[in-house]
Formats: sequence, structure tokens, C-alpha cells
Amino acid sequence: MNFLQTLYAGGTLGLAFLLASCGGGAETDNAQVQADISPVIPRVGGTVIAVRVADNQAVRVGDTVAVLDDRDFRLRVQQAEQAVAQAEANVVLARQNTQAANQGTATVADNSGAAAASVAAARAGVRTAQVRLRQANQNLNRQAALLAEQSTTQQAYDDVKAEKDAGEAALNQAQAQVRVLERQAAAASKTVGSTRTEAAAAGTAVRLAELAVEQARTNLATARLNASYTVLTAPATGVVSDKSIQLGQVVNPGQTLMRVANAGSLWVVANFKETQLEKMRVGQTAEVKVDSYPDKVFQAKVQSLSPATGARFSMLPPDNATGNFVKVTQRVPVKLVFTEAPDQQNPLRAGMSVTVTVKDKI
Repeated sequence: MNFLQTLYAGGTLGLAFLLASCGGGAETDNAQVQADISPVIPRVGGTVIAVRVADNQAVRVGDTVAVLDDRDFRLRVQQAEQAVAQAEANVVLARQNTQAANQGTATVADNSGAAAASVAAARAGVRTAQVRLRQANQNLNRQAALLAEQSTTQQAYDDVKAEKDAGEAALNQAQAQVRVLERQAAAASKTVGSTRTEAAAAGTAVRLAELAVEQARTNLATARLNASYTVLTAPATGVVSDKSIQLGQVVNPGQTLMRVANAGSLWVVANFKETQLEKMRVGQTAEVKVDSYPDKVFQAKVQSLSPATGARFSMLPPDNATGNFVKVTQRVPVKLVFTEAPDQQNPLRAGMSVTVTVKDKI
């Protein structure tokens, strides 16, 4: 009996030995086609006034899929625009007030300087009056001595005495004028301080008005952005699925209205037993057979292996340290990508069941 007859006689055991000797590689039917599926989620709430797509319709990224009533949002935009115009007008008014305050400060400062100069001039006049009065007193004393010796006339003495009295009056007047001008100068100095404070306050008002403009512009940008959210667009290029939006429906932010399956980004996730991973490496070639197309074989390669078993990512991962231990062979997700162009005659869809065979060699 030759080798092939022996294998035939061995039945299933012989066939398994033949496949193993031919290097069939690791195989599993615990695998599915996967794809990027992007949800269409509104960022603002509103009433649906238009639905632009149907179930299973192909769309491109950016295409309008639905429209919400935007009347409330347009009113908010108008209010924000009016707030910006008002804030800008307040800036102009604040700048005019600042300019007027600065001019008033300059005028008051000039007046204060003039008052100080007048005080200086009046004090000089006091000193002059004091000199004249001192000279008049000296003349009066000399005339009094001469009159006692009868070396001068009474008329001469009276004239000198009149000059002395006039000098005293002039000195008193000059001193009174100094006091008046000093009070005016002090008042002017206080006015300068108050006007400078007002000017500083006006400058602060300008800065606050400018900040109000920035805030109003930010509010306007936010209002326009929210208004733009009333137009819902496709987040990716693909096919519309799981559509649950209807005309007149009131939607809320965060509500999933439909999904877009990206048909141009397909891959396979195969869950191999941990005992099949000994020789599996990234880059190994693989064959993918889809249950829908039994006569078609798709070419693929291993792109990555999961760092943990599927059980580790479950909601309640098993804990072998509790209770009785029963050893169960674990499965590790392996991602495979197609190495051939999409077949239009045999289109793949997310969720299809497939059988994957990974070759032993890269």
C-alpha cells in the first residue's frame, strides 16, 4: 500500500495530516468584516424641516443630510450683531469723553499755572510795597526830627506822613491780593487733580468698552456658529444607514439621527484561538472567504494583533482567582486589511461573516 492509499484508508485523520503537511496555516470562522461607521449627531436642538437623504443612499463628506429650523438662531445672530454695533458706538463715545477729559485737564493745568504765576507776581508786589513803606517810615522819622528842630515845615512832614500811610495801605492791599490768589491757586490745583482722575477714569472706560466689543464679537461668532449647526452634513463618504429622522421631529443635541458607513474603509477582525498565535506575525498573507460569496477568495494581510484577549475588554472580565477554575481557550482579535482593490461585483459590507486563513509565511 502506497502513501496516498494509507492516507485514504486513514479517513479524516489522514486528510488532516495532509493539510498540516501542506502548511495550511491558522484558520477561523469567528471573523467579521468591519468598517468605520460615523454617526450624524446634531450639536443644537431644533425642529427638522428637511431631510435630504434616504436609507442606503450614497453620500460624500460634507453633503447636507438634514436641515433644522434656524429662525431662533437667526434672531440670536441679529441680536448679537446689534450688540456689537452698540459696543462699538460705546467705544467711540468713551474715546470722545477721554479726549474731552484730557483737553479739560490741559486747560485746568494752564489755569493753575496762571494762578501760580499771579501769586508770584502778587508776592513780588508785597515785597515792593514793604520796601516803599520802609522808605516812607524812614522819611517820616527824618521829617519828624527836623520838625522838632524846626528845620522843616509842617507841610513837608504832612506829605511824608501821607506817603507812609499810602504805603501801609498799598502793603495791606498787596497782602490781601496774595491771600486771594493763593486760595484761587489752591482751588485750581485741586481741580487739576480731579480732572486728571476723571481723565484716568475715562481711559479706563475706553478699555472696558473695547473689552465689551470683543465680548460682543465673540457672542456674535458663537451665534453664527450655532446657526451653522442647523445644517447637518455627512461626516464621511459612505452609505446612509440606521436613519431615524423624520420631518417635524424635534431633535436634541447628542441624539444619533443616522449613521454613515464608510464603504471605502473595510477590514476584517478575526478572533483566533490563543493556541493559533504561535507563528502568527504582522505582515503575513491571508485568504478571506465571505459567506455571501462562497466562490470568491479575497486577499489580505495581518496588520496587527490585539494586546489582550477579547474577554479582557468585556464589561465583566472573568477572574480566575474566584470560584472553581475551568480552563477555557481564549481568543485574541487579529486585524487584517485587504491587499486588493474593492470588487464591485462582490461588494463587502460591515458585519458580514467570513472565514480567514493566515498563511504560515509572510
